[in-house]
Amino acid sequence: MWPSARTVRWLPMLASGALGLLVVYTGLHSKEGIGVVQLPVAAVLLSLSAAFVLDDPAAQTTAGTPTPILLPRGVRIALTLPPLIAMWAVIVAYSGLAQIDGAMWMEFAGMLALTMALAAIGARVVGYERAGMFASPTLMFLLVASRFVSDRWRPFPLDPISSTWFDAYGRWLIALAASLIVFLVVSREPARANPARRLFVRALGRTTGVSAPERHPKPEGVSR
Repeated sequence: MWPSARTVRWLPMLASGALGLLVVYTGLHSKEGIGVVQLPVAAVLLSLSAAFVLDDPAAQTTAGTPTPILLPRGVRIALTLPPLIAMWAVIVAYSGLAQIDGAMWMEFAGMLALTMALAAIGARVVGYERAGMFASPTLMFLLVASRFVSDRWRPFPLDPISSTWFDAYGRWLIALAASLIVFLVVSREPARANPARRLFVRALGRTTGVSAPERHPKPEGVSR
């Protein structure tokens, strides 16, 4: 775990926690008082710093090892999740908004899972060393775009739309579950055969009556 811990970008994460606490502090000491906007802003700041958790500078040197991709990613998440949870717990407790504690915890969990899923996608798209450069702007785009969706269909509400269970917990719970599925699927080994594709190839072979070796005949003059 120590080699992974040395490559994690701890400073941005700690800075985002301090900045999130400052946002809540400013709301508490303003004339208007703290509102429901400060906690979501703090959650976004922590999630943006978590977007770089999967960035692995040693990815090129370890690409040829038999270690599954999911293992080092799990180690990096296991290392960074406790401090992220601790900072969020301090921010929520300091805010004093006990009436929305549960909803804010669900929002933070869903947003964090969404960030990890985007980082996993980014690792495939732009490379394992720059996953955060893809995940952070994409997360902001999704959150901003969600603001323009009607209340009924808004997927990522930063503040609870109403006091109903679905609006307070359900939307981010769906985001959490979907993001975990995406993370696990994207974290599969690139070289591992796709089961759906394998079934398709077999079905195609039965339909055409041609087996896989026959579809790729050997050049003439080569003995079988």
